[in-house]
Amino acid sequence: MHLDDGSTLPTSTLVWAGGSSGAQATRDAGRPPGHGGRVDVEPDLTVDGFPGVYAIGDAANIPGADGQALPQLGSVAQQSGRQAAENILRVLDGKDPTPFHYKDKGIMAMIGRNAAVAEVGKHRHQVDGPVAFAAWLGVHAMLLSGVHSKSDAFLEWGWDYFDRDRAATLESQSEPRRILWGDDVEDGPHIELART
Repeated sequence: MHLDDGSTLPTSTLVWAGGSSGAQATRDAGRPPGHGGRVDVEPDLTVDGFPGVYAIGDAANIPGADGQALPQLGSVAQQSGRQAAENILRVLDGKDPTPFHYKDKGIMAMIGRNAAVAEVGKHRHQVDGPVAFAAWLGVHAMLLSGVHSKSDAFLEWGWDYFDRDRAATLESQSEPRRILWGDDVEDGPHIELART
């Protein structure tokens, strides 16, 4: 792998992760980018014309059952990652890779205490309020790895849920720290503390 500074990292495997649109490395990989600057992949997650190359997650436009690209969701990335790994192992065993079939488990969003929305099931039933909030917590807890992480999350979420008297967190430094994402002044720190 060749880096911008001219250095080289010897590797036989490259894994890139990040972003909701194709990274510049994806756009410059020698394949015309598809929608969102992502790589259009075959049903088995391979990149046409590049033997042994798979693209998944936010780097790829993965075709769904209807031929349209699947949405850029964490569940698509997780499932496609698992399928790509299985296909790599199949190829190493001298077998053909199998096509990816996404299992849609629905969409959820948590807005606040007892405030969440979800679309679940084959017919996209809509659920909101405390039921969707509890479902969101359950699903996200199950996605955590390890019993320790799950139990810590449940304890912290339980404490946050029942502790209604917490004061808002304030920045108490004389110079608040914030990441500048660009040259826009509006992205900079905007809190001014009066000194007494």
